[in-house]
Amino acid sequence: MHIRSSIPWPLVALCLHACGGAPPAPTTAAVPASSSSGASGTGNFAVSGLRGTLSSLEIQGALEPKLPRMLRCVQQRRAELEPLAGRLALAFHVATDGSVVAVHPSDSTLGDRDTERCVLEVAASTHFPPPHGGEADFSWPLEIDADEDVRQPVALSADSARAKIGTQGDVLLAECGGSQVVVTMYVQPDGSVAAAGVAAPDGATGPQLDCIARGVRGWTFQSPGSYVGKLSFVLP
Repeated sequence: MHIRSSIPWPLVALCLHACGGAPPAPTTAAVPASSSSGASGTGNFAVSGLRGTLSSLEIQGALEPKLPRMLRCVQQRRAELEPLAGRLALAFHVATDGSVVAVHPSDSTLGDRDTERCVLEVAASTHFPPPHGGEADFSWPLEIDADEDVRQPVALSADSARAKIGTQGDVLLAECGGSQVVVTMYVQPDGSVAAAGVAAPDGATGPQLDCIARGVRGWTFQSPGSYVGKLSFVLP
């Protein structure tokens, strides 16, 4: 299993101890589809904040040492949720002294709040160099590869569950708070939810995201068949 950042610096790919063998050769990282604050430069890519900036090298130097701990977050949960994989974008707000003021999942297709929370706790402990020009905001995307030895879940369409999502989703958001959220879940053959993850493009507190994840875990859906399915949708 590998975890990598798709920020355009040389790809960081690490292999868990459990996978055995030599680490794979790194491949080229993809340019991120979006950034919370934009970027400038070519050879010296910079992530710009509202008032300050951090270069890609500064971000890389601070976050690379955290990747093994992030990998352990995934490894621990895969013991119970084998198909766990997907992308996770972490939105950082960094103070002038380099400490993390806040970090939340702005996008996620992992489908597991426990893993997201574990990775966020590791990310929050990161200390960056002081941003240039003031506090900085940036998004750091990760890709968590699927285990090649595990059958991947059946892709489910949100259209098939639209009625349930529409009626129960509004109630859940009213109870938990927050605005728009992206939910990804694993649906068991009996229609129950095995795990669910939540991301908030506009930001949300940890308790709000926990509340939403707990709420959707209690939902039931049409059976995906004889194997677990994976479903993503937006609330509201």
